[in-house]
Amino acid sequence: MPLRLSDSIGPLAGVKSLRRPLIAAIITAVSCGVLLAAQVPGDDLQRLYNGRQWIEQRGTLTADSPAILRGAAATALNDPMNAERLLRSIIRSGRRSDAANHAYRMLAQIYQRSGRYRQLLENVDEWSRALPESEDVREARKDAERFRGLPNQLNGPRRRSTLSHDPGGISVPISINRKPANYFFDTGAWVSAMTEAEARRLGLDIRGGIVSIGDASGRGVSVRMAVAREVVLADMRFQNVSFAILPNTEPWASAPPGEGGILGIPILLAAGRVHWSKNGTVEFGGSSNTSPDRPPNLAFEGNHLLLQVTVLGERVFTTFDTGALTTDFNSTFAERFADFVQRTGTKGSAEIQGAGGTVSFDAIRLPEVATTISGTTVTLRPATLTLQRLAGLGGDCCVGNAGLDLLSQGQGFTIDFSSMVLTLE
Repeated sequence: MPLRLSDSIGPLAGVKSLRRPLIAAIITAVSCGVLLAAQVPGDDLQRLYNGRQWIEQRGTLTADSPAILRGAAATALNDPMNAERLLRSIIRSGRRSDAANHAYRMLAQIYQRSGRYRQLLENVDEWSRALPESEDVREARKDAERFRGLPNQLNGPRRRSTLSHDPGGISVPISINRKPANYFFDTGAWVSAMTEAEARRLGLDIRGGIVSIGDASGRGVSVRMAVAREVVLADMRFQNVSFAILPNTEPWASAPPGEGGILGIPILLAAGRVHWSKNGTVEFGGSSNTSPDRPPNLAFEGNHLLLQVTVLGERVFTTFDTGALTTDFNSTFAERFADFVQRTGTKGSAEIQGAGGTVSFDAIRLPEVATTISGTTVTLRPATLTLQRLAGLGGDCCVGNAGLDLLSQGQGFTIDFSSMVLTLE
């Protein structure tokens, strides 16, 4: 059963909302290419790293724009090669500057989500030496230590590969250390995961240190880590793949052998593109066929993948989580669309299941909510609004968490990480 690990290993920094006057000032300055990081107060500079901004203001940056802004945009829109080049240039120009502090933080996010754990620790160690008083580096070190000693994930050539998936679901056949498994792919998981029973079946060496990870229930769960020597996904091969080892408790305890696992963001980013069809196939790898004129609707923000959608005539953001069977709107939605909720909603309760257990929340049942994703409109009938602000369900940044019930209404969907576009068929 898919569940959510959408805040896995914890975000490296809190998300703060943008102020419209600040955006206007930034757009003007960026367009002129004259904004310098040193001219922006630290708290305002922090707001520049909001992934939502870089979707909406993608066209404002030029080659003459400050490196800190271009690096922030490249980080959010998954251009790691340019992001690393720009962010490293900022650090070289002044390791103790406020801009360098933010550059180190963004590099940590890039390394973590791509499974480059050695670079993650080297970056945090260097950051600690350069800016020992930084609150950001103290928080980042707390998170990064959980990965100390883990190898970098090594990705073989990206190859177009087609597999069969289970009816209506997203589980696909793979092999781990040459043993078969059937795991689902989860855009909300910042690390791949499996149950302890799976790790024993596969003969993995489970490390002794306890790691706490967040989950959709808000309770969190304590896990250990293990490394698979090899994971094969159709014609693609990955080595040194780190897995969070979940305890053998519900909802995982009843998973049959070979089915208690998740392929997380480090694998999906390496695959580059996922095309799921209702006809029973899913394609990984493959070349991007997204028009260069089509703007992105996906962005990274901290340890979340965000999706821009249109609801009730307004462009808003959700977190995007293929590991969630259902879409959950939250208290931010209730505030943003208060009149609609008051007119159409019916009070009740709803349960949210995560790796840490199941939690009941006050909820509102909405007869329907139409959602437009990249020009295609799908309708949830009914839709659930749980009155919570859990980070794993978008509560700190967005109006909800978009799950499989949205994606599977048509004939299929494509997630293209090179263009950062989600399209529905």
